[in-house]
Amino acid sequence: MPAFSHIVNHYIKTTTVNFRTVTQSPEEWHRDWQASHDRYPWLLAVDGDEPVGLAYAVPWKARNAYDWCAEATVYVADGHHRRGIGRLLYGRLLDGLDRQGYRSTMGVIALPNEASVTLHEAYGFQHVGTLRSVGYKHGRWCDIGFWQRRVAHADTPPGDLLPISEVWPT
Repeated sequence: MPAFSHIVNHYIKTTTVNFRTVTQSPEEWHRDWQASHDRYPWLLAVDGDEPVGLAYAVPWKARNAYDWCAEATVYVADGHHRRGIGRLLYGRLLDGLDRQGYRSTMGVIALPNEASVTLHEAYGFQHVGTLRSVGYKHGRWCDIGFWQRRVAHADTPPGDLLPISEVWPT
């Protein structure tokens, strides 16, 4: 979890793409992973021994009716942009979620963030709404946009979700 902490803390400290204002410790990341890793994938990309990006999914909401919906996140390490790392990670993450049986994946993007919008839309996410001026960070108000990727039609009932161990062998 030190790699997750290092990569994301850069964004917490220097940008508005993450609305946290206090950095996260590796222990905090470990607790988050413990709470969801049995059902949601967490991926780390490395180049040699250097962590260069991460992607993970978490529950969209806590209520059971949302069980077939996940929220996905991807971060590329500072200095490693424009190398296809984000696309590689997101492609693997979304493919795994699809194979598990998730019907919908949500992307929450602090705006403006054209790179993230482009990435999400390249994977079939559609903009479904914006909340205006909901976060204040680095001296300015920021919007949040919601993007949704649906992989099943609304008129078909959900199936059972596959355990992560069947889709992501260790």
